This record gives sequence, C-alpha cells and structure tokens, in this order.
Amino acid sequence: MIAISTTELRRNLKKYLTMANKERVLIQSGKAEIYEIIPAKKISDTDEYFSNPKVLEAIERGREDIKAGRFITITDPKKIWETILS
Repeated sequence: MIAISTTELRRNLKKYLTMANKERVLIQSGKAEIYEIIPAKKISDTDEYFSNPKVLEAIERGREDIKAGRFITITDPKKIWETILS
C-alpha cells in the first residue's frame, strides 16, 4: 500500500494508475479526506454486487420500499425483534 498527496498524484498520474493494478494507492486530500484508486476491472469482475443482476434488482427494490415508506426504524438494538414484530 502507498499513500500519496493530491499534488503527487497530479505530477505522476500514469505511474499511480499503473501501480493501482498491483497494490492499493491511497490519496490524501486535505486533512480529512482519503480516496483509493481502484481499477474498474477489479470492481466489476470480482464484486458480486456489480456482476449479479439479482443483487442489483434486490437493491433497487429496497430503495423503492424506502421511498414508499415501507421500512421499520429500529431505535433500540436490544429490542430488535419487538420492534419488527409490533
């Protein structure tokens, strides 16, 4: 893993894009923001959420349920089942 600044990234963009194929490249932007360069082929080829249509459909149904107000808010983690079943 390597961590670099945004200035270093701008100076050597091609170098770090190539490096991201082999190791993690983190970019520090300011004091609080950190980003990671991840080649698209690593995301789409290995991540079931990007390659499985059934998972994507389930996520979309969940979003629609939330928009329609079909959800339960759990306020007390110790009483999850009481909240769900009430």
